Amino acid sequence: MMLTLLLAFLVPPLACHSIHSDWISGRDLAQANPAFSNLPPDLQLSPSPIPGQQRIFRSGELRRIAVANHLQLSIYSDTCFAWSVKIPDHGALVAAIEKTLAGRSPQVEVLEQSLIPAPEGDVIFPLSGMSGISSHPIIWRGFVMYAGNRHFPIWARVQVTVTEPRVLTANPIRTGDILSQSGLRLETYKGPADREAAVTDLSSAIGMIARRDIPAGSPISESMIAKPRDVERGDLVSVTAQSGAAIVQAQGLAEQSGRRGDVITVRNPRTGKTFHARVQDKGTVLVVPGGSFGLVGDTLAGGRKS
Repeated sequence: MMLTLLLAFLVPPLACHSIHSDWISGRDLAQANPAFSNLPPDLQLSPSPIPGQQRIFRSGELRRIAVANHLQLSIYSDTCFAWSVKIPDHGALVAAIEKTLAGRSPQVEVLEQSLIPAPEGDVIFPLSGMSGISSHPIIWRGFVMYAGNRHFPIWARVQVTVTEPRVLTANPIRTGDILSQSGLRLETYKGPADREAAVTDLSSAIGMIARRDIPAGSPISESMIAKPRDVERGDLVSVTAQSGAAIVQAQGLAEQSGRRGDVITVRNPRTGKTFHARVQDKGTVLVVPGGSFGLVGDTLAGGRKS
């Protein structure tokens, strides 16, 4: 027993080779051990370990790999693979937060951070990772993206402020109201960052429709407003359909609301049959391919063929 412990201290740890994907492949093993250079490069040998752990191919397993792939080898030495890891650099955390808050003149101070070594990759701090909105330091959870789309969680305790213009309501806004310049004002905000992307110029708000009630004096976020729909349910719309060389132009009754690019259901007011059409503009739709049932060959009210 004592001899085993002594040997454990005397024998140096097995050096690990870096991995860079979800799977350890024949290419990886060949780079670590040239005796396996004839392995198919894309042969998947084993799932990669999680960062911080090792995947060791013992001599018996290497022997089985060699036999299965018709390699004539006589010496098999243990081979180790692991992710190259390090504690994320302080500057990388600041840069990632500034990138998330781009255009908002952020001031970022990192007070603490996770100290668990992470794999190499892009450091990302999404707005959804903020623990709250406060003038005091907050916890912001992020991740390192590595091996394509794998995430390694990290966190930082940060003090973050932004300075940006914000559009505020001058009067109460009701759900469904169209925003006009007279009901809005622009102010400069300096304070804690928040998760909501604020509307920062009047032109982006004017003409939009309110998705909910907004009290007077409230900053408008992008989630509060939407583009007005070009077609409302029940509208009489101008319909165009094409079948071969024939073009039908007529009128239909919108069964659904939609904006430009949306596919909605339209009804033939004469026959009651319905079809699908794509909204082209205000009050104008184009029958989608295969969606002309009830229109072509059964012209709508006021329709004409050319």
